[in-house]
Amino acid sequence: MKKIIFYCLGVILMASCQMTQTIVSPPANVNVPKNALFISQSGTEHAIMQTIIDLDNNEMVVLTYNYANIANVTRTGIYLNPNDYRNMKIVGTDAPYSKEEEEKKPDHPNDTKEK
Repeated sequence: MKKIIFYCLGVILMASCQMTQTIVSPPANVNVPKNALFISQSGTEHAIMQTIIDLDNNEMVVLTYNYANIANVTRTGIYLNPNDYRNMKIVGTDAPYSKEEEEKKPDHPNDTKEK
């Protein structure tokens, strides 16, 4: 009986850890590129922005995702050469934040706030 309970708990645990994939499908009236080259990605607290090159007309496009839905498609009007971006390594960080702030020191040691 203990083995059956143990196996049942194991199956429940494995089922709860199952990975799922979300497929984002844009509305029909949104002009999302079908053939694109990924350039970069950045994010904020509530959105992810992906910069891509539309390979049909070599235009840079920014896709904004908000909670697994496409919130905005921005066609920049900037035309790029896709061969410049193929096989490149993307290096970067999102929103760097430092808790330490330098205290502002007076220019001259004798200057004070009060005169």
